[in-house]
Amino acid sequence: MRVFAFLLIVMTFGLADAAPAATGLQGTEADRKAIQALLDNYTKAVSTKNQALFETLLLNKHVPFSHVRSAVKRAAEEDGTQNYEQFRKGVFEGPPFTQRFEDVHITQDGVLADVTLKFFNTSADGTSWGWKTMQLLEVDGHWKIASEFFTTH
Repeated sequence: MRVFAFLLIVMTFGLADAAPAATGLQGTEADRKAIQALLDNYTKAVSTKNQALFETLLLNKHVPFSHVRSAVKRAAEEDGTQNYEQFRKGVFEGPPFTQRFEDVHITQDGVLADVTLKFFNTSADGTSWGWKTMQLLEVDGHWKIASEFFTTH
């Protein structure tokens, strides 16, 4: 009984000192519009093979950017997740396709945003889909992709 009372006191007073947990991480309407514009430019760039436009969306060309199977396979390597060059070749030098996003979820706290979504690629060979997660950073008033991991089916 004493242990229970002690735990109750510790929990009660310990929680009073803790910072309140965020109930919802949402940015401003302007941030949401800017992030949506980034996503719109993403699909536009890959669907029209506009590599220059796409690369304006990246924090830099060395960000973690990988299909999850490649990342897991190369996990022990120092640059195991830095596969943007492989992605770039597949998208901008490979067969044409169009891409669209669905089920987009944006969570934001200040200059950090997390975006998860389903994507659908349509080409002459058919349609494929996958799920991706991107971390974005706001740099000098512009949202940039700081990392991306994705699956494909």
